[in-house]
Amino acid sequence: MRRLVERVLRRYAAAQARDVAPWIVGKRVLDLGAGEGFVTAALGRGVAADVGPFRRAAAGPYVVYDGRALPFDDDAFDTTLLLLVLHHCGAPGAVLDEALRVTRRRVIVTESVHRNRLDLALLNALDARFNRWRHGGRMPAPVAFRTPGEWEALFAARDVRLVTARWLGSRWERLVHHPRLYVLDRPAS
Repeated sequence: MRRLVERVLRRYAAAQARDVAPWIVGKRVLDLGAGEGFVTAALGRGVAADVGPFRRAAAGPYVVYDGRALPFDDDAFDTTLLLLVLHHCGAPGAVLDEALRVTRRRVIVTESVHRNRLDLALLNALDARFNRWRHGGRMPAPVAFRTPGEWEALFAARDVRLVTARWLGSRWERLVHHPRLYVLDRPAS
């Protein structure tokens, strides 16, 4: 069963990499909240970072950090990816702020969003069960699923420009977890 799940995760990561690749700017890429590192591996470049030693893909550096302060200099990366990460954070704004600190040009966020209470209940149940099984209970439970408007308000409270917000995935994915892409640009210095 674990092999099947890994195959599914790798396939999903490849799709995520295809979705975000056209939006990546520059050569230095950080995959923050990288989990196993499958997206970084699918992109074939970048530094992966997460709060636990979840790495299973062999691609570039993998940094485990404390979830608060990234061990990178200001503007160390051209693009930072936050792919299905922020809903696991008790303080998603603080994580976003830290991502913005280490990013010179662009932050790309994908999140599962909810539109009503049923969506939210389904997202919480599926995400908690899947990630608990996937990481042996070491991954934080979902704590901050939001609506598209709530994510956009979080972004608007920062010094960024929302380049695009769009739905991702197949009809099936949108039926289950409503993945949404947000591309944020930092103002030119």
